[in-house]
Amino acid sequence: MGEGSGSGVLRLLNGQRIVDALFSAHPTRMSRAGIARATGLSKPTVSALIADMESAGLVRISDESPSSGSIGRPAALYELVPTARHSVVADIGATKILVGVADLFGNLVAERELTTGPDARAALESVTAAASEMLRGIDGGCHAMCVGVPGIYRPDRDRVEQALNLPGFDSLAPGAYLSERFDARIHVENDVNLAALGELTRMGDEPADGDFAAISVGTGIGLGVVVGGDLYRGGTGSAGELGSLLLSPPEPGEAPVTLEDVASAPSIRKRFGRAIEDGHRSGLDASADVPDIFAAAATGDAAAAAVLDEVAAAMALAVSHLCLIADPTRVVFGGGVGANPVFVDAVRDHLSRLVAAPPELAASTLGRQAALVGAVSMSLRFIHESLVPEILGDQQ
Repeated sequence: MGEGSGSGVLRLLNGQRIVDALFSAHPTRMSRAGIARATGLSKPTVSALIADMESAGLVRISDESPSSGSIGRPAALYELVPTARHSVVADIGATKILVGVADLFGNLVAERELTTGPDARAALESVTAAASEMLRGIDGGCHAMCVGVPGIYRPDRDRVEQALNLPGFDSLAPGAYLSERFDARIHVENDVNLAALGELTRMGDEPADGDFAAISVGTGIGLGVVVGGDLYRGGTGSAGELGSLLLSPPEPGEAPVTLEDVASAPSIRKRFGRAIEDGHRSGLDASADVPDIFAAAATGDAAAAAVLDEVAAAMALAVSHLCLIADPTRVVFGGGVGANPVFVDAVRDHLSRLVAAPPELAASTLGRQAALVGAVSMSLRFIHESLVPEILGDQQ
């Protein structure tokens, strides 16, 4: 059977090869001859499929001028239309929500920051209102939607569990809620998992030689693990609940001490206040916030240095366990606590005493945007999967 542009499945496969070539070349434009060389398809097949994609609004002739000095009529250069598809992305945090609209290439064309509100339903209502407002000025509407939530998402039951910092998810089905309001493919995901995808997107091809982990340390502590370029969620979707890791077996009659009890932002503030009460000298007030505590520790403040050492030792112990189980080549720290370079340096120092070949440790450069970048990446995967069947399938 030939490679003709109108033969069902083969037509879709050939169309996908062309779209993949245009995505790979972006932002460089391609001529039909260049597309034929990149895909191995014949020029007539490329011409026929490009014409169909152009009429559907997926591909256009670029305004880019062809190189001078050519003989005869210059070749038309083609590119994908960024506005052909849009996705809505959101990261719901304990206190803030980020909502954005991304184009076909993942560029955010609109973005809002909102206050989370008292509970999960209020948060989803805010996401819906903001997304609907942003989409009013965008042709074509929303084709995919990815929302990060601060808990474990169970897709089989459409429920979010252990969202300790945002009540109300126990009586809410977020996937169904969003599906009723948006005609799009909906995906709900743990926010730290999305942050890990965001870090992967920022790294590009760098992590190809191994797997990596992203640890978010802020109001709570979470872990996202990427194996072979994909998220590892575990058998029940609970992988990554690092904050619940026991630091030592509890004594009889004593409450267990978890990593979150020591290294989360609220715990750090409490420990600093107790350090001052116990007589450690400090130039800070007992109610100082974490960035000030870490900055003071770097200058030798006794109370701040003692707390930083305790917190870093606990995190290094947790990372050493991660190394024994998953052996990541890189661990990226994010969140209000984790992305602080003073914290990362202290963890690195402790980890070097626990692990013979420790992974590279780095502070996230994405900041608050990490989960949103990951949500864009996830949405683009869905759009890329459906793009050619939607465009060319409708024309058969």
